[in-house]
Amino acid sequence: MKKIIRLFRSAALPVVLLLSCTVHLCGQTKEQGTIVFIPKSTSATFYLFLVKGAKDRGKELGYTIDYQGPATETEIASQVDLVRNIARSKPAGILLAALDSKALIPPVEEALQNGVPVVMVDSGIDSDLPNASITTDNYDGGFKAGMQTAKLLEEKGLVANLGIQAGSVSSKRSFGFNDAIAKFPTMKVLPIQWTNADAATSMNIAGDTLTGNPDVAGFFSACAPTAVGICQAIKAKGLEKKLKVVTFDPSPEVLPLFESGVIQCIIAQDPYQMGYQGVGYIDQARKNVPIKNKKIELPPVLITSENYNSPEVQKLLQTPEKFQ
Repeated sequence: MKKIIRLFRSAALPVVLLLSCTVHLCGQTKEQGTIVFIPKSTSATFYLFLVKGAKDRGKELGYTIDYQGPATETEIASQVDLVRNIARSKPAGILLAALDSKALIPPVEEALQNGVPVVMVDSGIDSDLPNASITTDNYDGGFKAGMQTAKLLEEKGLVANLGIQAGSVSSKRSFGFNDAIAKFPTMKVLPIQWTNADAATSMNIAGDTLTGNPDVAGFFSACAPTAVGICQAIKAKGLEKKLKVVTFDPSPEVLPLFESGVIQCIIAQDPYQMGYQGVGYIDQARKNVPIKNKKIELPPVLITSENYNSPEVQKLLQTPEKFQ
């Protein structure tokens, strides 16, 4: 009798394994469909870190992550058309970093009407329509940058403010910076210059600023490509040891400039978490699971030479090996 039981268990084992593999696909999660991430531009390395977070969460939940968007941050109409076209293909969901907080409202509304969940990441829209929104507290990041700039310049001097776009949520970075500088009566900030996050444009603006305002003591950069342009202009005039530069985003092109002392401070975001959490919220929306906190603003982190090597900061550095 014992022998028969052992034989039965032996024969039943493959059946159990087969059933288990059928449910779990032998250790893999069942394919749930494709989530499309549409960034503000495909040329910014910042978004590669966001893609990494989305892919990691997608792998856990069974989603494939597609990545497509405009080449530059000037192509608002192209992004509007892209959202509409992708929504018509009925993907599992859309992660969107909006180029314009108003122009992207209609295509987001259309996507939702087509039954496609939309979660905003990095840059949202002026609407409560999306299923969720995960961004950085941009104003706070800009304010922290301004306070640090004042500290670096001993609370005196003229500074320049190079922002991204007037109509985007990221413009709050520049407004936050200006409000911080306004706290110091012996400091002045030049009118905001918008760069569309383009390095060449930023270099030209910074060069003209230095020529027209030789007493400029520092620059605020709202993103990594702008920082690169500013530093190119500064180095071309041999002023890298004299001027102070504070920027957003510890991207691969920014870190060498920080480590060599051309940039003194970086405001770090957490794009990995934007992508990771964003996919999770799309999954909840598809399964009709209530999302308790629809609007999340991740706290920005101030990076200086003093805390650069700390574990908390190191995990935020957007180094190439983290994109794999």
